[in-house]
Amino acid sequence: MTMLLSCLAYLAGAVFLAGSAFRAAKYARTPVPLRWELYPIPPGAAGQIRYTLAEILLLRGVCRHNRSLWFRTYPFHMGIYLCALAVASLPARVERFTEAAALAGLVLLLAGACALLAARLFDPALKPYTSPADLFNLGWFIAAAGVPLAAFALEGAPPASVWWAVLTFHPAPPLAAVGVALAALLAAYIPFTHMAHFVVKYFAYHKVRWDRHPAPAVAAQLLYTPHWSAPHVGADGVKTWADVAAANPPSREKKP
Repeated sequence: MTMLLSCLAYLAGAVFLAGSAFRAAKYARTPVPLRWELYPIPPGAAGQIRYTLAEILLLRGVCRHNRSLWFRTYPFHMGIYLCALAVASLPARVERFTEAAALAGLVLLLAGACALLAARLFDPALKPYTSPADLFNLGWFIAAAGVPLAAFALEGAPPASVWWAVLTFHPAPPLAAVGVALAALLAAYIPFTHMAHFVVKYFAYHKVRWDRHPAPAVAAQLLYTPHWSAPHVGADGVKTWADVAAANPPSREKKP
């Protein structure tokens, strides 16, 4: 069982990295989007780095435009960051720092996931955007954070020490081992869901908001022939995007 759990942890890490790389390559090959001409471009590389870090570490856009959601999603994301930092710092063998980061991360992750799940269930504004997958994903995060905390309380198993034991092929207490399995499977699952939006950050900012010279690529892609089946597009596999964009949309009035 110890060997199986350790192999699962390493395999999940490999799947997470490979899946994230696959998503990045997929986004890099997608047609160039139209640039947001009215969006301000931070001056220079330093300005763009500062802006991107503020979005990633502070969720500044959510804070400005949806403060009530920010109070729920910020601890959730900070919990993920701290848990990732704890795992990354394991080889340095700074036990106190790693354990503090892991425990703080799990508490924040659990609180944020519960708050987001409650919002998804009871906030009328979010219900139209809530799918069963959203509820399932948040429930999984709650389990992945709650089980290690329960193992710490009931088995006296510090979460970072448990992960170090698993990664070095040593046994872990039963409940703590369940927590490791839940976290490992969740990490392998994330890149293949919409939760992999962290991969999109570079493309969203540098290729959509801040790209100064997209015109040649857009001009070339106006010659593509779309095959969308949606009637409002009016695509037939022969018309180019330029033809579709220049034509009036089909009328939705019902014929007598």
